[in-house]
Amino acid sequence: MNFVTLLLREIKYFTNFQNKMYQFLLFFQPLLFLVIIYFLREVRGDAESGQFVVATALLSMWTYVLYSSGSALTSLKWNETLNLLIAAPTSLFQVILTKTIANSFIALLSMILSFIYGRFIFQFPIGIHNYALFFIAVLVLLISLSVVGLILAAVFTISENVYSYQNLMLTPVLLLCGVFIPVDQFPSLLQPIAYAIPMTWGIQSVYQALEMSESVYFSMSVTLGVSFVFFILAFLVIRKMEFVLRKSGKMGAI
Repeated sequence: MNFVTLLLREIKYFTNFQNKMYQFLLFFQPLLFLVIIYFLREVRGDAESGQFVVATALLSMWTYVLYSSGSALTSLKWNETLNLLIAAPTSLFQVILTKTIANSFIALLSMILSFIYGRFIFQFPIGIHNYALFFIAVLVLLISLSVVGLILAAVFTISENVYSYQNLMLTPVLLLCGVFIPVDQFPSLLQPIAYAIPMTWGIQSVYQALEMSESVYFSMSVTLGVSFVFFILAFLVIRKMEFVLRKSGKMGAI
């Protein structure tokens, strides 16, 4: 089974939307956040709502990737299909990669819905001046989200209580990646940590594309570079994990 076939099957599986939690994350969470923004704008009288709508979209995208990609390997272990994958000729890394890529592109749906809700329900101005540039920035962000999803899928296998850790890191990572506050306004101690995360540069690229900043191309290049480093790291970790599982034959190895 090749990579494209696996990817299409993953997208087909998740677009069935059988999971109620994912339905909430994709369709209802953006609406709830936009309601909050609407009333905040009514109280403050702030007409510049485009960046807040984008922030809502980014929040929803990250939430979906965190829970879906972060649980990708653990869910296979729980439903006992990991044993079959280890015995299959397809590499475990390829399976996890297709899951994280599919999840990232499905998360794009939450961004699209956020824009639709914001524009047609709440009458928020989105403020996208160059749609081509913004679309490229979003694609670069999706790459960084896929890579972060790979790391999460590997890291979360160390704990059975995976959802507790996901809940714990949901908001801190959003803040650290500069969704609400620019990273250059962080304390100097936190800035290196924030800039080491691929998603930080991807989010910065989206905001810069929205503002038509000349630095957007630099940010997108750094996003791809940092994402590549994390991709290699995830590849080595998952391949080592697969090697241990095949050698020991025990799921307790993870």
